[in-house]
Amino acid sequence: MSKDPIWSKPRTLKELAAYYDVDKRTLKKWLSCETLGGIRPETGRFFTINQVKIIVAHLGSNEEMFEPE
Repeated sequence: MSKDPIWSKPRTLKELAAYYDVDKRTLKKWLSCETLGGIRPETGRFFTINQVKIIVAHLGSNEEMFEPE
């Protein structure tokens, strides 16, 4: 069974924080960096698919973060 990539649908801050295994407050700080320009959900509380792709491109995927060396 294959798992859908994180950018397959709009995501909430809570879902992204769980993906990176950090607290929501930590992820908010990460998203406030100059490179991401303080990216915020466009509609309501969901980040669009394009925003999620930008976030993952900047922060990397959690698979990359936890690969054994």
